[in-house]
Amino acid sequence: MEFLVEPLVSQLFKRLFDILGSDELRGFARQLVGGVDSELDELNTKLEMINKALLDRAEDIQLMDPALKKWLVNLQHWAYDAEDLLDEFAYEALRRRLKVEQQASSSNGSRFLCANFPGPLFNVKIGSKIKKINNRLEQLHQQRLLMKDLPVVTSSNITPQRPKETSSVAPEKFVYGRAEDKAKLVAMVKSDPPCGNNFRVIAIVGMGGIGKTTIARDVYNHKEPEGFQFEEKAWVCVSTNFDILTISESLLQSLKDSTSSTPSDLNRVQVELQKAVSGKKFLIVLDDVWEVKKYSDWEELTSPFKVGAPGSTMIVTTRNESVAKTIRCSDSTYHLPLLSNEACKSLFQEHALAPGTAADTDQITETIYEKVVERCSGLPLAVKTLGGLLFFESTDTWEKLLDSKIWNSYENDVLPVLKLSYLYLPAHLKRCFAYCAIFPEDYEFKEEELVLLWMAEGIVQPTDKQLDKTDDHHHIKETTTVGSRKQVKR
Repeated sequence: MEFLVEPLVSQLFKRLFDILGSDELRGFARQLVGGVDSELDELNTKLEMINKALLDRAEDIQLMDPALKKWLVNLQHWAYDAEDLLDEFAYEALRRRLKVEQQASSSNGSRFLCANFPGPLFNVKIGSKIKKINNRLEQLHQQRLLMKDLPVVTSSNITPQRPKETSSVAPEKFVYGRAEDKAKLVAMVKSDPPCGNNFRVIAIVGMGGIGKTTIARDVYNHKEPEGFQFEEKAWVCVSTNFDILTISESLLQSLKDSTSSTPSDLNRVQVELQKAVSGKKFLIVLDDVWEVKKYSDWEELTSPFKVGAPGSTMIVTTRNESVAKTIRCSDSTYHLPLLSNEACKSLFQEHALAPGTAADTDQITETIYEKVVERCSGLPLAVKTLGGLLFFESTDTWEKLLDSKIWNSYENDVLPVLKLSYLYLPAHLKRCFAYCAIFPEDYEFKEEELVLLWMAEGIVQPTDKQLDKTDDHHHIKETTTVGSRKQVKR
C-alpha cells in the first residue's frame, strides 16, 4: 500500500501540530531544565518548514518518482516515531498534573509536591529523545532539498462511492455484457454431473475485478420455470481463509437461515449439514476462494453434500487457476472473459451519468469514452469505480483525470483506478481508510468497533456526546497508551 504514503504523512503532521500546540504539554516542558522546551520549538519550526514547502506538491509525483516515494516512506516512519514520543510526553504531563492535584487536595499534600516535580533523569531522557528525532528530521529535510523540484499538482475533494460486493443480493440494476456467459453457466448447471457423483462442481476463473462474483450472483438468482429449481441454496464468501470448520459453519447457517454463537466441532457441524441437504437438490456458491492447499481438504469440506439429490451444484469463484485444478473440476471450469468495449461504455454511463451528475453530458466526446474503455481494460470493477469517481466531477476535469500519471502505475495487483479513487478522497478520510488495512480481507467488524479503534489511535477526536454513548452502550473499561502501542480494552 505504498501509494498511501503522502496523504498519511500529511495527516500525521497535523496530529503532531495538535500535540505540540497543547498548552498543558508546553507548560510542562517549560518546567523542565536542559532545553526541552527549546527542542520542542525547533521541532515545530522544522515541521512547518517541511509541511509547507515539501509535502504540498508531492502527492501525484511520488507515483512516478521512486526516490521521492522512498523519502516519503522514511518521513512517514519518522512521523510515527515522533507521534509516539509526543504521546508519551503528553501522557507524563497529564499524569503528573493529576497526581499533584490529588495530593494537593489531601491534608499532607504540600509534603509531596516537590517529590512529583520532574527530576533530572526524566529531563535528560526526554530531552535526548526529542533531540534525536529533531536530528533525524533535519537529515530528511536535507535529503529532500537535494532532490529535483516538483511541478505543481492539485487534487479534488470528492468522495467516490464504491459498494463492496459480498453477498448473493444483487446491487446491480442490470448486468452488462454477460448474457452469453450466463447462458453458458446456466447450461453447465443444468447438465448431468460426472458419472458417480450426485452433485457437480463448477469453477468460475478470472482476474480480480473481472466480475466473477457478479456473474455467480446472476446465476444464483436465476429464475427459470423448468430445470433450475433448488430446494436448498447457500452463499458463502471464503476469501483467503480456507478453514473447513469456518466454511462449514457458514454454510450451515446459510442453509438453516440462522446464526449460532454456540462453540462447534467439525463433526457436529458436518452431521447437521448432511441432514440439511439429504435427498434435496441444492445450489451452493463458494465465492472468492483464494487457495485450496490439498485435495483432501476439499474432500473433507464437501463430504456432507454427497447425499444431495441428483442435479445439485456447487459453484466456486476464484482468481487462481490452481484452485480449479486442486478441486479437480478442470472439465467444468469457466474462464470469464473481459467485458466488450460496448458493455464497458454502457456500464460506465450508468455509474458516471446517473441523474444528478456534475458533468455536462453533451460535452462528453467519443474520445473520452475511448479513454475510459482503454483505462479500464474490460474490468467491470474498474469501470464502476471510475464512473463513481467522475460522477462528482465537472466535464472539464474528466480528461485531466483520465490522463493522470497513475494509469502508468500498476503494482501489487492494485488497479490504477482504485488508487485514483483513494487519492481523491478528502484528506481527513485517507488515514481512516488506510487504517483498515490492518484487518484481513473480508474481516467483519461493527461500525462502533472501528470508530473506537480510530479514537484510540488519535485519528479521530470524539465529542463528549460520543464518549457518553461509548461508556453507556459499549462498556469500555479504559483507553490506554502503552509505549508505542495504543489499545482499546473491553
